[in-house]
Amino acid sequence: MTRHRAIILGAGILALGSATVGAQVEPRVTRPASAPVSDIHYDITVDSTTARTRDLAVTMRFHVVGSAPVILALPAWSPGHYTLLWFASRVRDFSATAGGMPLTWRKLDFQTWEIRPNGASTVTVAFRYQADAHDRAVAYTAHDLAFFNGTNVFLYPVGRGFAWPATVQIHPPAGWRVATGLTAGRAPNSFTATNYHDLVDAPFIIGTFDFDSVRTGAVWVRLASFPVGGMRAEWRQRTLGWLSRLVPTEGAVFHDIPFAQYTVLQLADTIVNGGGLEHHDSQLDGVTMDGTDYPFFPFLYAHELFHAWNVKRLRPADMVPYRYDDAQPTPWLWVSEGITDYYGPLALVRSGIIGDSAFEAQMADDIAQVQGSVPVALGDASLSAWIGAVDGTAGIYYPKGATAGLLLDILIRDASNNAHSLDDVMRALYDNTYRTRWRGFTAADWWGTVSRFAGGRSFAAFDRHYITGRDAMPIDSVLALAGWRVARDTVHDLRLGAQVAAGDGCMRLSVVNDGGPAQGAGLRAGDCISRVGDVPVASLGDWSKVLARYDSTTRTSLPMVARRGSDTLSLALPVRRTARLVFRIEEIPDASAKAGQIRTGILTGRTSAESKGSK
Repeated sequence: MTRHRAIILGAGILALGSATVGAQVEPRVTRPASAPVSDIHYDITVDSTTARTRDLAVTMRFHVVGSAPVILALPAWSPGHYTLLWFASRVRDFSATAGGMPLTWRKLDFQTWEIRPNGASTVTVAFRYQADAHDRAVAYTAHDLAFFNGTNVFLYPVGRGFAWPATVQIHPPAGWRVATGLTAGRAPNSFTATNYHDLVDAPFIIGTFDFDSVRTGAVWVRLASFPVGGMRAEWRQRTLGWLSRLVPTEGAVFHDIPFAQYTVLQLADTIVNGGGLEHHDSQLDGVTMDGTDYPFFPFLYAHELFHAWNVKRLRPADMVPYRYDDAQPTPWLWVSEGITDYYGPLALVRSGIIGDSAFEAQMADDIAQVQGSVPVALGDASLSAWIGAVDGTAGIYYPKGATAGLLLDILIRDASNNAHSLDDVMRALYDNTYRTRWRGFTAADWWGTVSRFAGGRSFAAFDRHYITGRDAMPIDSVLALAGWRVARDTVHDLRLGAQVAAGDGCMRLSVVNDGGPAQGAGLRAGDCISRVGDVPVASLGDWSKVLARYDSTTRTSLPMVARRGSDTLSLALPVRRTARLVFRIEEIPDASAKAGQIRTGILTGRTSAESKGSK
């Protein structure tokens, strides 16, 4: 999952932001096991009725032998989205039938149903699923769209493991498309999975949307973008170009591309909380309409794609196999999410999508967030993901984990004379836990592998002080080993004092803060800014142009044009500034040759061993 990146606009922010082990997980509250079931089929119907009632029509059909009860459950969460959402709470009109006749059923708990088959060989379960959530882990319907995650609607038999195949049939209105990462079946709009983990780890979007694809090596990359025309053709092609470069670049870290097809499902102006959510062979991204051209999105794609290796396949032992009935906390989200947050911009710079300075700026932003956070152990912050901690540490495992990744990469390269890197660590863990043993990595696996590629150097003190401990990270001293240093500057930002969202060719105010400049100008929630001074504001990204244009202005106010309904307003925005400490990573001019080689190795993905081998 991608953390929320943000543009600060006054006191508010604009937030943008499996699989394969077929083993049984024992629930924490012991339930009786279901009777064995087989030949499992799911049907999802989307039509004018479901669009009006904001729900999905779901049926599950299966074969059962004998009269023992069938016990079915819905998951409590979606892997990658570390929040308990209890999807059973959205179920209504539940029924169970056999041969058209009703069967007896009851609930064992709030997410589990017991059905008495009464000797029937084929049982059909049906329900309506409420689909009105603006959340990338749940489901949503509109007049031209439906999307859902498999965890929302696909019931599973309790106590029967997850290594069973299933078929999904989508019933859409005429003219609608269906996009998902699942394998297509023989019938139109049918899909198959060999196990439940893969089945529920492939969201669906159903509706009218643009669908493009590009081949990179042996892999097809597909982009489904809603709504039709929401992304201009050149934006879609540019996005496919980015993805076609990212797939081989990120695959090179692991020496493996584990999918033949990768699908990006992108919904504009639909998921309010934005950002992305990784899946086994796909990602689901929520963007704003004008945000489809926002500079953040290459970072979003790169981050979620890297999760196809680091999370969906390489995982901590605490999360192998996935369980679905309750939370599955781990102290290793700093690796699953934070190290991924390091490799996202790293893949962008290695593939040539961004330059060295953009990578350095991203790492500086991570360091700034770490420096501005309260002291917290990365393991503790990882464990707290499930509860939304209010102590100022929520989500800090992203930037602090990314910073730890940068430091470890430098330390490994320094200790090995640039012969090895963090890439080697990730690759070795991927090979030795996921590919060959189908298990998750442990602390011994992680630190043992780091030490091996650092020439036997112990990282026990690093772990004790900076990962499981709360000491300040040795950022300056370690960066110097790669010929980098952190520069700190104070800037005075022009403030708006509002939370914003995309508008129709403008920047809409969703919240106006009391006492802020926007309120002082006479703006209200719902107003849409179209110009500040002589800078047109046609999208969210244009606010950065306003900042650049008036960074050093001595004016006390700026002329502003805004829309309120059908009225055009000419207003004066008071100029107010807030001091902010910013961080920059810059190269040390007189760095040693070794430090320069380490820095170049990080940015290119090469080591001295690879360089010698290429001669």
